[in-house]
Amino acid sequence: MRNRDVAEMLDRAARILSLRGENRYRVRAYKRAARAVASSPVEIEKLMRENKLQALEGVGAGIAVKIKEIVKTGKLSLLERVESGKLPEIEEGRMILLASALTLATELIPGLEVLSGVTKAALTGDVRRGKETVEKVEIVLAASDMFQAKVALENCEYLHHLRWDGNFCSAMHSFGLSLTLYLVQEDDFSLTLWVTSGSAGHIKKISEIVRNDKGQDLLCQEAGKHPFTPETEEAIYNLAGLPFIHPELREDRGEVEAAQEGRLPVLVEASDYCGDLHVHSNWSDGTAEIEEMVDAASELGYRFIAVTDHSRALKIAGGLSLEKLAEQGRYIQALQAKYPNIRIFAGIEADILDDGSVDAPDEVLAGLDVVIASVHSGFRQSSEKLTARICRAMHNPYVQIIAHATGRLLEKRQPYAVNMDEVIRTAAATGTALEINSSPDRLDINDIFTRQAKEAGVLISVNTDAHSQLELANAILGLTVARRGWLTKEDVLNTRNPDELISLLQAKRKSRYRGWSRRLCKSERAF
Repeated sequence: MRNRDVAEMLDRAARILSLRGENRYRVRAYKRAARAVASSPVEIEKLMRENKLQALEGVGAGIAVKIKEIVKTGKLSLLERVESGKLPEIEEGRMILLASALTLATELIPGLEVLSGVTKAALTGDVRRGKETVEKVEIVLAASDMFQAKVALENCEYLHHLRWDGNFCSAMHSFGLSLTLYLVQEDDFSLTLWVTSGSAGHIKKISEIVRNDKGQDLLCQEAGKHPFTPETEEAIYNLAGLPFIHPELREDRGEVEAAQEGRLPVLVEASDYCGDLHVHSNWSDGTAEIEEMVDAASELGYRFIAVTDHSRALKIAGGLSLEKLAEQGRYIQALQAKYPNIRIFAGIEADILDDGSVDAPDEVLAGLDVVIASVHSGFRQSSEKLTARICRAMHNPYVQIIAHATGRLLEKRQPYAVNMDEVIRTAAATGTALEINSSPDRLDINDIFTRQAKEAGVLISVNTDAHSQLELANAILGLTVARRGWLTKEDVLNTRNPDELISLLQAKRKSRYRGWSRRLCKSERAF
């Protein structure tokens, strides 16, 4: 069994334990073990044979037993227990992260589709629209036999507290998440999927268009009349005389009007994504070697990856001294020869210091391919001070991207009091990109600020801030935010080929940005 397979199972165990509200130290232990296994240059089976599993950082005796079980059986009994075991006590109205909801849906839907009487299943509701936190996971089920399907659902060992309202069912999954299941006849599948996917405002507007233009009531079809049974959601929009509107846009934020006027964006796709501009290695606080991160990116088909370890001020994260940063640059240059099919950019995530300066001299930044700047301290400062720090950093001609601009951690830490209107204005004026940080508990900036930045002409960089190979997969979460923010391929830095990307990143260094008027950032009077 490959190290990555073991790591993925350990990581999945961590996510499921987290969903169930288990002790955070236990969750952290599984996460650390997953990273350690994924990053180990030695095959896991060899470590096991030599009784060296506990030599891996973060792997104690208990986790070592779990790893042996996975290698020997390909399974983890812990996961089987939590799937069918006693339901944990869950706080009422608990919100869960999008990543957690998608984890459950990915596991759940294939199993539901093979139940007796069920012909297909699809994710719907807030999760399908890609909202950053959700209260429940909603799924539409098409049934060839409603009675058989209900009986099969009642007998699912991982579903608890089933409560039926006609053919709609609310339940709790063993992982500790609330579910809503819409069980419908096959002919009603697409209409139900559409009705349950969109926000109330979106559904109302489309229904009114159809009622006014076609005399057809999508939401309350009269008995005795031939019902509207679309085969696809596209057919519903066609009936309204509109192009297909992707689920991420169905929030009643102008998408219906844009569709009517032919202004709907062609949203960025996962297939457009060419590489990650914000990843960490074990040179700072990552767990993997640089080459391991490059290998993982290469397997994903990326055309480039940027190594952006922390700067010297962030000592808690192993920030690199200027000497170490230079050494890393030489190492990356030498490593590049081994990887002709992927460009390895040398970069930095430089701290924005208390006075708004950047934690590295300009002559050092000038020698790097990618310069990201971010705030890691002073979260409780005034809005004026925090905004001034970020804006001043953007006036530095070598700062290309501002990372996780609001500093939030979903369900853990509120955004700090930064004035994003002013940050976006300054980003547009200085030619600085803003990041969508794809970490599951960040998704920062959010979709609202993303769209605002797009409208201001600011480019967006969708990055993972990955600290291990497994976390590179989080790019899909950031792309979901990008789509909710109406971004096209052209709005996203990461869709460029390496040469075009470097050209865009270096453009800010041109003289017209030097000495830009400080009046653009009014809050800088704080200094």
